[in-house]
Amino acid sequence: MKKFIVLFLIFFIFCGDASSVDELDETTTTTSQPTEEITENEPELYVMLMWHQHQPFYTKNSDGYYTRPWVRVHATKDYLDMVELVADYPDLKATFNLTPVLLRQLEDFSNGAKDLYWFYTEIDSEKLSYDDRAFIVSRFFDTNPKVIARFPRYVELRNNNQNWSSWTAQDFLDLQIMFNLAWTDPKYLAQEPLKGLVSKGRNYSEEDKVVLLNEHSKLIDKVIPTHAELWKTGQIEITTTPYAHPILPLIFDTNLAAVGDIGAELPTNRFNKPTDAAIQVEKGLDLAEKLLGQRPTGMWPAEGAVSQEVLGMFAKEGVKWIATGEHVLSKSLDIPTFKRNTDGIVTNPEVLYTPWYGQLNRQDDVAIFFRDLSISDQVGFTYSGMSPEMAVADMMKALEAAREVSTTMDRPLVVSIVLDGENAWEHYQNDGIDFLSLMYETLTTTDWLKTTTPTEYIEKYGPQIEKLDRVFPASWFQPNFATWIGETEETYAWDYLQKTRAFYDRANASDNYTEKKLEQAFDYMLLAEGSDWFWWYGSDQSSGNDDYFGSAFRNLLKNVYSSLGEEPPAYLDIPIISPSAQLFDKQSDSILTSNQALLFNGTTNSNIWNDAGVIETSDIISKIQYRFSDEHLYVAIQKSSSAMQEAEPWKNIDLDIYLESPSRTKIRRSSVPSKDEEPSNQEFLGIETTQAIFHRGEKLKNSSYFTCTKRDLPNEGSVKEATFSTACLTKETTEVSASGNELYLKIPLGELGSLSFGDKIKLRLYSDIFDGFIEPSRPLALFVPEVSNVELFIDIKDPIKDDYGQGSYTYPTDGVFIPGSYDFEGFSAGIADGSLVMNFDILSAVKNPWGSPRSLSVQTIDVYIDKDFGSDTGVKQLGNYRFGKMPDGSGWEYHIVIEGWEPQIWKSLPSGESELVTNQFDIVVVPDKGVIVVKLDIESQLGGGNPEEWHYGVIMMSQDGYGPNGSRIREINPSAEQYRGGGAPNVVNHPNIFDVIFPDEGVQEDYLSSYGEYEGSVDDMSTDLLASIPLVSKNS
Repeated sequence: MKKFIVLFLIFFIFCGDASSVDELDETTTTTSQPTEEITENEPELYVMLMWHQHQPFYTKNSDGYYTRPWVRVHATKDYLDMVELVADYPDLKATFNLTPVLLRQLEDFSNGAKDLYWFYTEIDSEKLSYDDRAFIVSRFFDTNPKVIARFPRYVELRNNNQNWSSWTAQDFLDLQIMFNLAWTDPKYLAQEPLKGLVSKGRNYSEEDKVVLLNEHSKLIDKVIPTHAELWKTGQIEITTTPYAHPILPLIFDTNLAAVGDIGAELPTNRFNKPTDAAIQVEKGLDLAEKLLGQRPTGMWPAEGAVSQEVLGMFAKEGVKWIATGEHVLSKSLDIPTFKRNTDGIVTNPEVLYTPWYGQLNRQDDVAIFFRDLSISDQVGFTYSGMSPEMAVADMMKALEAAREVSTTMDRPLVVSIVLDGENAWEHYQNDGIDFLSLMYETLTTTDWLKTTTPTEYIEKYGPQIEKLDRVFPASWFQPNFATWIGETEETYAWDYLQKTRAFYDRANASDNYTEKKLEQAFDYMLLAEGSDWFWWYGSDQSSGNDDYFGSAFRNLLKNVYSSLGEEPPAYLDIPIISPSAQLFDKQSDSILTSNQALLFNGTTNSNIWNDAGVIETSDIISKIQYRFSDEHLYVAIQKSSSAMQEAEPWKNIDLDIYLESPSRTKIRRSSVPSKDEEPSNQEFLGIETTQAIFHRGEKLKNSSYFTCTKRDLPNEGSVKEATFSTACLTKETTEVSASGNELYLKIPLGELGSLSFGDKIKLRLYSDIFDGFIEPSRPLALFVPEVSNVELFIDIKDPIKDDYGQGSYTYPTDGVFIPGSYDFEGFSAGIADGSLVMNFDILSAVKNPWGSPRSLSVQTIDVYIDKDFGSDTGVKQLGNYRFGKMPDGSGWEYHIVIEGWEPQIWKSLPSGESELVTNQFDIVVVPDKGVIVVKLDIESQLGGGNPEEWHYGVIMMSQDGYGPNGSRIREINPSAEQYRGGGAPNVVNHPNIFDVIFPDEGVQEDYLSSYGEYEGSVDDMSTDLLASIPLVSKNS
């Protein structure tokens, strides 16, 4: 531990100001100049291929088995054959990034470690318990359908897996074999002894499992040595990543998140640990050197996350170059984004296709290579749907375009193709072997092109590389860190991390723990700083089992405490990911038009509950109902029929009713509190509590009484642990009455804050008497109906059945595109609590067939805001691949993209270009009502001003994650296809817009058809050839 203490002191002395760490070493250094002579035979273009190999640090269960198999099966299917395939092409140069946490787990497997899936494979099929069989059926189909299709027996078992209770032992044995064969590269399946197992097809034996798993062990054992040996030959270069794969700039300082994303929600407790960031770099290089025999001089920072502040950490450890994404370069050069033509070819390759030096004052500059987003993503996500010949030809077209510019430069350009080297290939035919083989052959036989490693390129052309004044904080695919910070769940995770790190600092400063224990605790701390946990928090990413990663993260934090012999605090048992809320069986649509008393002549007032939302359960509480009026939320809680035997069924019951309202200050990670000095089990509520209503049965008098709504409950950091009194803050905030077996609440809407149609209010019931939650076991969610305290200034009804754009568009033919999906019914906008609230009414229900985290898979809605209509300022053209423009005299200052995966707010620049403001804003979807609600902070997200004075252009497109030129919208062609709209004219400049908000019939068609006919290249198309869109305003 002494080394860590010394490092801490060094950083404390030299980094007291957190603005930079490029002066860690007092010794002034100079950049060494390469002396290699540039030859006459240099190519016209270089290509730098970099394969990133990584898996998270998977936890082990109490029996010592890794809880996930992905390190092992990617080793047998991807890691080894990827490097062996490169060796088959001696003239090919490539770079492999092997992360330390992956290397650590591979070494562990080589030393005999096993994963849980291996364990279940080894169990004799005749001896499988019910639970064993259930696990195998639920998890052994975790294989890409394209891979399953290669094995007829696997397909047969998958198609019958709903009837597994009647399966024989042989069925389970075959499935045990099938899963492991499917996760083995076809190259090895074509060789004995696995070739014989594939040929056998079914009716496997226990001995066959032994053969298969032995082969897996042999393949795993070869992964690290094969990479090390090929590295020695110079054909490949190996790089690594900081130790635990952290977002290094955020470990340095979470406030850096706000530089590229002003809408990011930052942690309550700022995480600011330059020492940890530096140790992550050093320890990652140390582990790579130990296992590979050489110390890398290049690094792929985890997720390509870099900033000026962390560059010195790389230089201090002898790192000569790093790689990252193109957004880092564009923002560092104050370029909004790299533009591409419709073929995806970057329009300024001379800027992107060269490394740049990150400039340091007192250390060697660090060269930075920038990933071509388009080509890299094509390999990762698109080419799998094409033949190898078509895919390689498409890639070469982009390289030839770069070549044309490269030949005019004083040195050859280098195109950096960087991507995940493990997950893409299962989507390709033959696990990508055919594509990779043809790509490698083409790259090594094209006479004007040469592959290179970054180190080779720097050694040859280092003196000619230009320098950046400052490196912008961003990642490989975003101009910010929004995937890892900025949403509520991510905020909680950073708070958990900071709180645990503060505990470690206190422990390290004391004399209570041995050096060995402190080192073990610190290792867990570093592992918890990894990016993988934060990737899955929030709505922007989903693994399908995010709770696994959330639990793994909290367990690492717990291990910091337990490795020091301390009891982990209770808050680490509180999940960061809230359980999904359960909707009422019936939602309430109608609104009470008058104030209603809870009781009428001492009994139930049935007027309230005639059209109430309702959910029924089989627990102590048998039914819960709700209803809104313009001023109140009414809630009825009914005890089960057994309670009818009690004379006063609510007299001896204590009941807590917890509410979460979307616009009130939330109690983060709230758990059942200790009340009136009485102990609590601290059970996780699963909602972000904004109000708590405490019913105390002994206070019930004359069937009616008042209790209080507790607001702003005590909150220590991000986890409430304090005891508080339930004494009322005010006497008549929430009215509570009882009649028979029903308890009634009447909650003023003012207590719930600003509400708009579609908002979701969550509800949880808890009773100390039962020491647990009342069923249903998940929080309940009710949608706010057409009651709102939002002051509307626009409320427009749009003509229906005009979802045909200019008049001829038709939907794609697949059944997910239901009629009315792209048909606006209306648009409204208002102001509430400093936010612009916009409602979009869709004719159909809003379906989510592809599982968008924001429940919005099919539609993309654009809103263009002109703050000074008539002044002819702002951006004229609409967004990417929306072939339209603002009307005469108008330009947009803000462009809001509303979609399910990558929502965005863009603002115009004086240059006529635009830049991203944020990816973070509130989108609420009410699926069955066809309503989408968006809330934007007027000051921070829209630059301030008065929205009532603005003009709005609102358009609807079809969302497509693979849309042309990164547009994420679906093309409309002359003839409709499964995933393409139809009815477009044979011109390239038709708008691709299905509907536009405007109240008058026929206007949309006139506007959207107001383009000139054009059949040339989209890249050469002028704004004059585009259709205009109409705008609406307060006076519309």
